[in-house]
Amino acid sequence: MTPPADMPPADPSYPVSPGAQMVHLVVRLAMAVRYRKNVMLGALAAAAVLGGFYYATATRYYGAKAAMLVTQIGRDPTDTAIADDELVRRNTMPTFENMFRSPKVVEGALKNLAEEDRIDLAGIPPNRWVQTLQDNLSARTVRNTNILEVGYRSRDARAAVNVLQAVVQSYLAFMDQVHKGTTGDLVAVMVRERSEVAEKLGRVQEALLEARRKCGDMGFRSDSRVLHPVVQRAVFFNDTLAAIERQRVELGVALAGIEEAVREGTDLGQHVVAMGNLLGKELLMSLMGIGTRDALAEARLAELCVRDQADLAMMRQHFGPNHPEVVFLAEKIRLTESYLNGFRERVNQRIAELGRDEVAGWIVQAGRRKLDELRQQEEMFRSQYEEAQAAAVGLSQELAQVEILEHELERLSALDDTLLNQITTLRLRQNGQEVRTALAQEPVVDDNPVSPKLAYVALAVLAGGCVAGLAAVQFFEVLDDRFRSIDELQERLGVPVLAMIQRFDPSEATGLEALPMARQPAAPENESFRTLRTALALTHPEARQLAVTSAEPGDGKTTVLANLAVGFAQSGRKTLLIDADLRRPGLTRLMNLRGPRGLSEVLRAAGDMAGVASAHIQASGVPGLDVLPSGPRPPNPAELLAGPQLAQLLAWASSVYDQVLVDSPPVLAASDAALIGRLVDGVVAVVQPAKNRRGLVLRVAETLALLRIPLLGVVVNRAATGGDDGYYGYRGYDYGYGYAYGDRDEEELPDAKGPDEQHEALPFAAGSASEDAIRRVAPRRVA
Repeated sequence: MTPPADMPPADPSYPVSPGAQMVHLVVRLAMAVRYRKNVMLGALAAAAVLGGFYYATATRYYGAKAAMLVTQIGRDPTDTAIADDELVRRNTMPTFENMFRSPKVVEGALKNLAEEDRIDLAGIPPNRWVQTLQDNLSARTVRNTNILEVGYRSRDARAAVNVLQAVVQSYLAFMDQVHKGTTGDLVAVMVRERSEVAEKLGRVQEALLEARRKCGDMGFRSDSRVLHPVVQRAVFFNDTLAAIERQRVELGVALAGIEEAVREGTDLGQHVVAMGNLLGKELLMSLMGIGTRDALAEARLAELCVRDQADLAMMRQHFGPNHPEVVFLAEKIRLTESYLNGFRERVNQRIAELGRDEVAGWIVQAGRRKLDELRQQEEMFRSQYEEAQAAAVGLSQELAQVEILEHELERLSALDDTLLNQITTLRLRQNGQEVRTALAQEPVVDDNPVSPKLAYVALAVLAGGCVAGLAAVQFFEVLDDRFRSIDELQERLGVPVLAMIQRFDPSEATGLEALPMARQPAAPENESFRTLRTALALTHPEARQLAVTSAEPGDGKTTVLANLAVGFAQSGRKTLLIDADLRRPGLTRLMNLRGPRGLSEVLRAAGDMAGVASAHIQASGVPGLDVLPSGPRPPNPAELLAGPQLAQLLAWASSVYDQVLVDSPPVLAASDAALIGRLVDGVVAVVQPAKNRRGLVLRVAETLALLRIPLLGVVVNRAATGGDDGYYGYRGYDYGYGYAYGDRDEEELPDAKGPDEQHEALPFAAGSASEDAIRRVAPRRVA
């Protein structure tokens, strides 16, 4: 509980941490729940009823699940440029998850849905059908696998299965179309180019036949004939041009394939191998940051490893497995393979570090540069070839024409074979996709609904009931700020209840006749005062100086204190009763001891305390009980109580009397109680649960704790003896005070209060002398 603003600051040696405050609030809430358990049970019951109603009336949704296996084929396990499975999963599986719920896939599934399977689309505009199916679809990748789990929720179990099957089939068709689309375009381009080459090839063949016919049956043989240098030059340029054209075609196909793989997010392995053969392994390694020396060393070690494995197989035919040479050669092979595997792992790591897109970008750029270079070379050699061809024709028209046509035929035939091989490769790739998606688990009908689930509803009921119950408990706590039982009072304050004083009928008498303990000592209703006396004697036998206070005026502290003093005197203890309530001296009025003598004069007097105190103490009429009345009302009661005279008076009284009881003002009404409490052995608080609000009583306990004044216990005053008008066993009178403490006698009931009265009502006004006095004087005892 947070101290009020007008309370003195806590002692620095007793800091209150936020954690302790939180624990305190939790404990208080737990105690409130304990005492209002019926509210919690009611909230839980209401939540259970609502949860049951929801579970009984909520729309049932049924689920269907399927599993698809995504595999990547055509990988070369010895190729170090291919990323491992984990990298493939991390790069490609999220794409497949998103594609499963893509609009194109859902639109394809809608076309194949029967009318009875569109139960979830009833009443929904057609333009929102795709979004509705997407909301009910789910897709996730099983951890560390290539399995894609997909599901669908529907109001009908059979419809859920049918819709999921339609979506799966649409997804498989979409994936097939995606992987075949670009490859089909490349095949079409290659087929058109091959058709053009075939036409040229036919024309060249016809021309060659015509040239040979003109030459008669000379039987030209290109491999045995000695050609003229001019013809040889034309042949050379023709061969070179054919090689460049073949390399350009192969590079164009490989470059198109790797660009397609980049767009689709598939494996780059086969394409990297093809580009390596065309660009050169040294260039490819340098692009990936791997030196030529490392690549040559790896190749040399691989060749030696193969040779050693052959030698080991031969040696095992003649020697045993433990032969030194066999063991040495086996260990050598193991180390070599370990190094080669490490090299491949470093290459894979380099690819993973560089990133798939970065490596692909490098290779594509290098391929494009190489393709441009081949095109330039092709144009250059074509020009040279045409010049050589014209020169050869001029030398020997017929002979040169035959030779040229033969080489042209060979070139076109080679180009036709190259195009045919590339078309075959693309078609094989088109039929056998690099990424394949297969249905691993068919969806089945499940008649058990996935929503609402009884376990989830039960948890929601429990959580909602607890939250609502706690809110209701807190609400009632705010509205009903009263103590409900003795146990709550003791647990909240942390001190015991010493006694419970029942309600007495009001008496008009004064003096001893107003005290039930003096008037009828043996009456049963006075047993509570003897119980209080016994409790103090047994629990705090060292407490010879006690102050009795309360939370606010009218709690009956003066009556309780006077009867307790009579009880101590009747038990044989010499007792002094001091009325230290200088603002409203109720004890002085009760004992009918008004006069010029009293505590205020003792505190103002100078001289020997024994003589001054003895002159003002009066006999009560009860053997062993003396009373020191309050005396004339001083203008500065807090300053008198803060002076050294009060400590001297109590020290003298403890040497003369067995028990000293001090009537103190209420703690929250004035600072006098703190000034008195610092000098006595302990404080007893009188509480009227039916009158005092819980917050005020807690502030009393916390104020005394902050000032390090020991609170020995509380006395419950005006406890009910029965009847229905009591408040959980309490009954009392509700007194209201609309003026500052000590400004009027109890008989006077003013209509309003002035500024000075308001100032006196504040127990610790900023800068007051009472506050300064409390901070100057150290407490006499620490609880």
